[in-house]
Amino acid sequence: MHPRLKPLGALLPLLFSTNLHAEATADPVVVTATRQEARVSEVLADVTVIEREEIERNAAGTIVDLLARQSGIQIATNGGPGTTASLYVRGARPDQTKVLVDGLPINSLDLTGSPLRYLPLADVERIEILRGPASTLYGADAVGGVIQIFTRRGTPGLKADGFIGYGTQDSFQANAGISGGDEHWRFRLEGSHAKSDSISAQKHATSQDADDDAYRNSGGAASLSFLPARGHELGLIYRQNEGRTHYDSGNVPANGTFDAYVDFRSKQWQLFSSNRFTDNWTSKLQYGQTTDWQKNYASWAPDGSYLETENRLLSWQNDIALPLGRALLGAERLEQEAAPRDSFVGDDEATNDSVFAGWTGSLDSHRWQLSARHDDHSQFGDKSTYAVAYGYQFTPQWRVHASYGTSFKAPSLYQLYDQWSGNAELKPEEGKNREAALIWESGNQSASVTWYLNRVENMIDWSFSTYTYQNVSRARLEGVTLAYAGQFGDWGLNAAYDWLDATDEDTDLRLGRRARHKAVVGVTKSWGPLATGVEWVGASSRYDTNAETGRLGGYGLVNLTARYAVSKALAVEGRINNLFDKDYELAQGYNTLGFNAFVGVRYTPR
Repeated sequence: MHPRLKPLGALLPLLFSTNLHAEATADPVVVTATRQEARVSEVLADVTVIEREEIERNAAGTIVDLLARQSGIQIATNGGPGTTASLYVRGARPDQTKVLVDGLPINSLDLTGSPLRYLPLADVERIEILRGPASTLYGADAVGGVIQIFTRRGTPGLKADGFIGYGTQDSFQANAGISGGDEHWRFRLEGSHAKSDSISAQKHATSQDADDDAYRNSGGAASLSFLPARGHELGLIYRQNEGRTHYDSGNVPANGTFDAYVDFRSKQWQLFSSNRFTDNWTSKLQYGQTTDWQKNYASWAPDGSYLETENRLLSWQNDIALPLGRALLGAERLEQEAAPRDSFVGDDEATNDSVFAGWTGSLDSHRWQLSARHDDHSQFGDKSTYAVAYGYQFTPQWRVHASYGTSFKAPSLYQLYDQWSGNAELKPEEGKNREAALIWESGNQSASVTWYLNRVENMIDWSFSTYTYQNVSRARLEGVTLAYAGQFGDWGLNAAYDWLDATDEDTDLRLGRRARHKAVVGVTKSWGPLATGVEWVGASSRYDTNAETGRLGGYGLVNLTARYAVSKALAVEGRINNLFDKDYELAQGYNTLGFNAFVGVRYTPR
């Protein structure tokens, strides 16, 4: 065992030694790990499914808040809600994680973070997190993992639901939806609005920057499905959110008289046809577009400077049942276009045509997953990736799996052709990942230990010598995750610990904003109609930059949750974050929320 891992090995006997009696556990279905429906216990990957019940317990938080409490994910924010939010999955850069909404990629040219931060939780049915490279399934950008959001859809019968709440920083949130349908038609319509006076984004701000940086976000969504016969569905989905986020400019200009802000609009739509042609063959054809539009009003652009990214995806996937296992065959075309055109020297659009195939199966105690993909990118040519995974079930309680896979990250249009910093000679980043996991499950308890080593070559970064983007180094991302979850009557317990060594192999320096240690512990208790919870989230110190400058101290936060069921459909929910008002930084020089609370009323027919 690696010497740095010996302390973790010593923890394993404790992790798996519990003898408490527990009830049967749920085994949720996951799609993202294989692009096909499978039980979590069947997949050979590190995955998490966040169901609607847990989302509602978030009590009007944001997707960023919810993801920050998951193992293997660290975040950096430049202020309160709506400001820059960067997600680091297993130490990979934010743009090295693929983000999907109902199968559509929303990765943007915007360097201030994914438009994921603008998607309201009110519209989310569940979230699937796949940790580890997945380029063989999803192409470029899936070096660190995949986060997929599945939105709410219509169900049979006519139902209305809603939520309204208020909290500190004059925060307010309201959403309402109606859904219905029968055996042939289903629909859902909903609208939402959120606002907050928030906090000053910048620490030690002066003049105009010292004010609170308000945030507002309004949006709506609609979906419609037609089911002409059993196994066939035609549908469309549309959603849009728009609003304004204020931020601080770093006391620029010196007199601090300009109130900087960003107007944003995030939009997704798609048409799809899902068809079960035979008992052994299911096909899904999908075409859609995502748009990320932002207009930045700053002292250097008082009339506004905008940046827009459009992603258009045409995808055809076929799932075929074999005598042994299932096959996956598909093809995709992804088009990305950026605006304004005069900001780019060279192309302002890129296309990527791909074909992919996979085979998953099991025989007795053996399980396997094989996948391969070939991408033809308009800017840098062909790239092939592959992955192989094997699992073995030792006993009904114990299983193990190991995998090896390759991945790549295509340079963005901004990195290639921005008129000031672009470099048309950039090569794609290439990753090679090794992973092994040991899992124990018994009744309503589960525990696991997962080790991974992901090496990324041709890492793209800003060069201070050329003032352009360059392939400057190699990254080494090694880590171990320990996880436990158990339910004992009215009590629930979950805990996770991450050890991460994210370094630049050329300089032997730690990569910025990645803590070496992170832990999450949560305890829940039901008291009849009242459900309560307490959680602790902590991380060790880290640096703000890849040059190991700007040390950020470690922190530990205590959060409380409560939900009182007035009836089966009506509940009062509350949440307190940062109970002890911990002062900490996720990005140097920027504030995070101190003590904050929110309470609301939710109506959800069951």
